[in-house]
Amino acid sequence: MTQNPKIYRINKDHRLLKSLSTTKLIISKIINSYLKGVGSNSNFKADSLKVYIKEEFTYYLYLYNSNEIVSDWQEFLPNELAHDSSEFMQQKLSLILFIETDREEIFCLIGGNSYQVILPFIDQSFGLDTYSRIMKPEYDELASIKSRGITGAIAGQNQQFRGVYRIIDFIRFGKVPQEIHLKLSSEISDLHFNFLKSKMNDRIQVFVGKAFKIKKNVDFDSLHTIINELGIISELEKSDYLSSYEEITDNNFIDNFCKPELFNRMYNDIGNLNNKNLSPNSKFEHDFTNPNDIAKFYEADYYVLKEKTGEREYSIFETVTDKETIYNAVLNRAVERFGDNDPFNFRVFLQGVRVLCYQSDKKKSTIKAGFIYHISTEFLVQGKPVFLIDAKWYILRDSFINDLKINTHHILKTYPASLNLLPFPWNKQIVKTEKKYNLLYRKLQNYIVIDTIIADGLELCDILKYDDKNLYLIHVKYGFGSNMRELTNQVIISARRLKEVLATEEKQTLNVIYDKLLLKKNRINNISLDEFRNLFNRKITYVLAFTSHLKDDVLVEDNIDRFESNIARFSLIQCSSDMRANYYDMVTYQIRRN
Repeated sequence: MTQNPKIYRINKDHRLLKSLSTTKLIISKIINSYLKGVGSNSNFKADSLKVYIKEEFTYYLYLYNSNEIVSDWQEFLPNELAHDSSEFMQQKLSLILFIETDREEIFCLIGGNSYQVILPFIDQSFGLDTYSRIMKPEYDELASIKSRGITGAIAGQNQQFRGVYRIIDFIRFGKVPQEIHLKLSSEISDLHFNFLKSKMNDRIQVFVGKAFKIKKNVDFDSLHTIINELGIISELEKSDYLSSYEEITDNNFIDNFCKPELFNRMYNDIGNLNNKNLSPNSKFEHDFTNPNDIAKFYEADYYVLKEKTGEREYSIFETVTDKETIYNAVLNRAVERFGDNDPFNFRVFLQGVRVLCYQSDKKKSTIKAGFIYHISTEFLVQGKPVFLIDAKWYILRDSFINDLKINTHHILKTYPASLNLLPFPWNKQIVKTEKKYNLLYRKLQNYIVIDTIIADGLELCDILKYDDKNLYLIHVKYGFGSNMRELTNQVIISARRLKEVLATEEKQTLNVIYDKLLLKKNRINNISLDEFRNLFNRKITYVLAFTSHLKDDVLVEDNIDRFESNIARFSLIQCSSDMRANYYDMVTYQIRRN
């Protein structure tokens, strides 16, 4: 009999496990923590585990039966027909096989419904960490990769590759890999997994993410050999090739420095609630999405916010339809309950909030997670930039930060827009909002203010500028910080949609934009529909326009070190690359404040 299991590793440095001295105590803590979380009063004893010793390894088997709903008809049918829930349930055998090795590691395999039992306690990067020790970028072949984006318009991405596509061909910039399906090099297949090969030229295929999985059914003896080989691999040197980021694994540093700084920044953000006129460096800059399934979070029709009211009890305090309002809604609720001068209870409250995502045609939430786990952000800790992405903490490798500065400087110097493209200065004390700044151009010759006009899902730009040969689509944002990600997203989305529109025969969307401009006062400057459409026959160039947000109005290109946001640097470089490769030319322009 064979199985094709995923292999996980228990994180013995977990705060609930690190003081425990034996494997049996660790297993007991894992299982009892789960039982307590689901409201069970039973107390698991490690003596009930089945134990098997093979060479230097000790195997511990935990078996249990769990209820599994086999049909959602129970919720569809009236209570008179479906009142007995037991009739819609069946028992399912679940198991966890813990393996204690001679290197004092604890691996585990799961069956049935037991993933939720081990999830809080596994090494979340074990599979990726293992692969980083045996990777050969020029020879390993990608089948698919799931990654989390820090820059660009794509927050998360699943990519599949046809033919021979090697790791070395994968653009890793601005991405954190989460799961990879790949074929290992012949060298590594022979060196570490030769016992699994059926033919001499076979190359081992693996899945790596939270777990490590050989994509081949194996018997128990082969599993034993794989576990032993994983221990050998764990002692090899890691490669930093796969990502520009290094995960922070020092729990003391996370608990004592990173997390307090995160909550401090959110607590200080209370004064900014519902204030849209603040400069970017006054606000807590962050992204907000479910870390487990970005697509389901973005596609939800509404979001239910719950607060903790007891040990395992939650109650709804608000339902919202716009994901952009979740953060403010939660902070407002914290202030409503505890005021704006109680940082301890503020933190406790945020840690207890749950966000549930729903689609209109489903009664059950499609996905849910704690509020804090939705936050992705960047800030300085002890003078170095740290990133919180999908509940994991990262630092940028020092060499990469220097590369970012060089590339950012190169783009700003090499692709500048013409002088005086945007002649009006932007002093935020006088012109308080982006909209008001854009409207300064509505009466200026050869300028059209497009801001707030959306047609068929296309928000073309903020300001359109034209001459006899050129059409400039200008996107405007105050500051050169984390908000550059939003600006570059807007540019890429606009360019992609415009390219689609101009590829159609009728180009009907341009007519819709023109009609909406007519409804706005002093926007179109007596241009006819045909004249407006003909503007798009000229050379199209996108302009990414920004200001300095520092106290003094210095040029970003000459003061890269003073503008500390690596997200801004990432976003600019990625956007410039995407635009030139796939859409239109893009230039940059710094709006002066005086």
